[in-house]
Amino acid sequence: MAPLLTADDLDGIGADAQAARDPRPFAVELVAAVEGGRLADPDDAGYALSLAAEARELAGDHEEALALSARAATTGEETVDGTWLRAIHAERLLRLGREDEGMAALTALRPLLHRDVDAVGPVVEALTETGRAELAEQWVTAAMLTAMEREDRATDGSDEQLEVATVVDELVMTRRDVRAGLGRVPDEYDTLADDLDAAPDLVFYPEAAFTQLLAAQPEVADERGRDWDAHRAMIEAELLAADAEGEVLEVEVATPGLLAAMLADDDAGAAPEPGPRLPWPPGRNDPCWCGSRAKYKKCCLPRGRDRAEDAPPPAAVEPGSVEPGSVEPEPVQPEATRPPVAAPTSSERVIQRRPGSRSRAR
Repeated sequence: MAPLLTADDLDGIGADAQAARDPRPFAVELVAAVEGGRLADPDDAGYALSLAAEARELAGDHEEALALSARAATTGEETVDGTWLRAIHAERLLRLGREDEGMAALTALRPLLHRDVDAVGPVVEALTETGRAELAEQWVTAAMLTAMEREDRATDGSDEQLEVATVVDELVMTRRDVRAGLGRVPDEYDTLADDLDAAPDLVFYPEAAFTQLLAAQPEVADERGRDWDAHRAMIEAELLAADAEGEVLEVEVATPGLLAAMLADDDAGAAPEPGPRLPWPPGRNDPCWCGSRAKYKKCCLPRGRDRAEDAPPPAAVEPGSVEPGSVEPEPVQPEATRPPVAAPTSSERVIQRRPGSRSRAR
């Protein structure tokens, strides 16, 4: 029996199709894998069909490419690739001369721009790659202003505001890039995009600074940790997770000036000087990243292991203890083992939310 194809396998087949003199056999292989149930993750079916459509387009089989592209969009509609697959199909329609259908497909996606961060890149790319950069600028500007209005109406510090803020930041930076491609003179929102690019992924508060922050704003405990040890563990968990994925996170150490700016209510104040960046990963014999001056192997390294090893197992539900027809409850995790709330992103680091208005939720 042929092995199941992983996402990496699909990437490889797509790359081989790009380099092949005749990409048709690769399209056939991809479609057969979908129809034969030979995907390690069934949710990759839309992606596989989209690669097959690309191979057919490279071969000049435009009608077959469009049919496969439409099938990919339908097949992957309920997956994480759903919006991207729809945008790719719209772009292919435009590229292959089906302008009315392509614009109708993109117009259907346009309302997602101010609500779904994953929609911004694919929709804007579909427009810019087909010679519609000016239209992309119009759409992304309108979506940015709408998202900013939504953020203004949201409760400060709420999950909704942070979610919308992420969309705003994506729109601001995408708009900056589109405008740069058009040769526009940078405006105040383009400057904000530059500030967002320069901001770190995470902010780490030394113990004294974190104590001061919690005393001034107790509500940030839900977001940054109920105490300094929880905050430290949250930052290290993010760093370890990123390292496992081969990513590098930039962490800024909060200075007194940054902390003062975070606590100030004056929007007109100058942005603070950035704090030092936290090097990662530390060597076992290097000073610990948390600032304790102890070696890493004597400080945060064993503390992180202790938290994982000492965590008690979740309480089991005794058989027969649930009433017939009722839903068995999820086991409650002890406080120490609950996954930490996501650490603040780079967008939450920017002190000035938008030119002339107010501070960001912090």
